[in-house]
Amino acid sequence: MLNPVNDLDMVNLNEYINASSLFIKEYFSNHEPFVDLIVTSPPYWDMKEYGDVKEQTGFGQEYEAYLADIRKIFEGVHHISKDSATMFVIVDTMKRDGKMVRLPDDIARELESIGWIHQDTIIWDKGKTLPWSRKGQMRNVFEYVLMFTKENSTIYKYYIDRIKTTEQLKEWWIDYPERYSPQGKVPDNIWEFYIPTQGSWGSKKKFGEEEFRHACPFPPEMMARLILLSTDENDVVFDPFAGTGVFLATAEKMNRRYLGFDTNPDYKKVFEVVTKQLIEEKWVEIDTYYKYQERLKTILEESIYKLRVLKYPKAVVKRLRNENKKNVDLVPNDFGLIIAIEKELPENEVVLKNKTTGKIDYYFVWNDSETLERARAQINNIVSKAPFTKYGLITNINVITIDGLIEFKHTLPTNLSLYSNGNTSDEHSKVELDKIILLLQSDGLESAFDKDVPPVISNISIKYSDYEMLPAEKYEKKGYSKENDQLKLILK
Repeated sequence: MLNPVNDLDMVNLNEYINASSLFIKEYFSNHEPFVDLIVTSPPYWDMKEYGDVKEQTGFGQEYEAYLADIRKIFEGVHHISKDSATMFVIVDTMKRDGKMVRLPDDIARELESIGWIHQDTIIWDKGKTLPWSRKGQMRNVFEYVLMFTKENSTIYKYYIDRIKTTEQLKEWWIDYPERYSPQGKVPDNIWEFYIPTQGSWGSKKKFGEEEFRHACPFPPEMMARLILLSTDENDVVFDPFAGTGVFLATAEKMNRRYLGFDTNPDYKKVFEVVTKQLIEEKWVEIDTYYKYQERLKTILEESIYKLRVLKYPKAVVKRLRNENKKNVDLVPNDFGLIIAIEKELPENEVVLKNKTTGKIDYYFVWNDSETLERARAQINNIVSKAPFTKYGLITNINVITIDGLIEFKHTLPTNLSLYSNGNTSDEHSKVELDKIILLLQSDGLESAFDKDVPPVISNISIKYSDYEMLPAEKYEKKGYSKENDQLKLILK
C-alpha cells in the first residue's frame, strides 16, 4: 500500500491529503501521537454519495459494515492523538424503513469500545437546513456535537474561560454580582451557528453556487469556538473527513497546524480555491467578535469585583437586621458608617478558581459602645458563613466606634468615594474622610441612609457609565401572565 504520509513535514504540517482514513493507523504506524484536536462529521450511512469515489464509508454499505468502518477509522484517530487530545464528532439521527436510526448513539458506542470517553453532548442549532420533514418527523434543524477525550485522561485541554461570554447576563446581574463569574457566562449546550447562505460572504459573483454550497458545511464561527476551547497556538488539528475544509482553513487563521484526509480530490480543490478565500473574507468579522468579547469580559471582571466589594458590607448589615428581628436578645442595630478599603493582594495568595479575589479591610462604625463586643461577635459569625464566604474576597472585619475610627484615621486614605441611600453600584460623589467624620459626629449623615443601611465610603470607585455597555437580557418571569388572562377572555 502506497503511504501518502511518507514525505509529510511533521513540523509544519498544514496538509490536505487525498486518502482514505480507514488506514490512518497503518499510515502513522511509526509516529508518536501528535494530534491535539479532532473535529469531524463522518459520512452518514447509506445517505449521500460524496463524489465519484469507490468504496466510500457509508454510501451503499450495510449498516454493520458502516459501523465497522467507523470503528476502524477512529481507532486510527485514537492512535495518533495525544493523551491531552479532545475530539468533537458532529452527527445526526436519520430515518430508514419508517423508524429512527440513532446514529449518534451507535457511533458513540463504537468510539467508547475503542477507548474514547464521551464527555458532553452539544446541540448545534443550524437554523436552516434541508426540509427533511415527513409523517412522524418534524423539520430537522439541529445536529449533535459529541465531545470525547481519551481514556483515563484528566489532562485534556478545555479552556472554558476563553469562550465565556458577556451575553445572557440578566438585567439584575448588577444587584447580584456574587452570582456571576467574573470571566462571563459559560455557554449553554445549545449553540446557534447558522450555516452561511450563498452571498452572505459577498462571494456570489466569484464562485459558482454549487462550489459555495459545498464550501460551507460548517460555520467557521463554530469551528473557531471549538479551536479556542481545546487548543493552543501551534497545536495540531485533524479532520479525517475533511470535505471542503472549513475547519482546516479556520485553524490555519488561528495559527494552528492542520491535517485533513478525504477521498474526494474535488473537495481538496474547493478547499484550496474556494474555502480558504471565504474564510479569509470572514475572518475579520470572527476576530473582531472575539476581541470585542475580551474587552467586555475585562470590563465585566473589574465591575463584578468592585460590585462585590461594595455590596458585601451592605448585605452584612441587612443580614444582621433580619436576625435581630427574629431574636430580641441580639444587639440593636446602630450603624453609623461603613468603610471598605482595598488592600494589595499578597503575591503568594492563592487566587480562587472562577472568582475575582481581593483583600479588603472593612470598618463597621458602631455607635453604641456598650454593645460593641456583642455586635462584633455577631458580625464575625455572619461573615463566616455562606453567602459571604462565596464572594471570593479575603476580608479583615473591624467593628469600631467613632472614637476608634478617629484614633487610626491617619492609616486610611483621605479621598474616598461615597455610596449613599443603599446604592453601591454607582458612586454618588468624592468625599474627604475628615469631613465624613465631622458629619458622623453631628448626625449629618442621616440623609445618606436608605432603610437604615448606612452610607459606604471606599477607595474603590465605580460608576454606572463604567459598565453600561455590558449587554443584559430583560428578565421575564415564565408562567402565567396577564396575556394568558386576555387570551382566556377571547376564547371564552
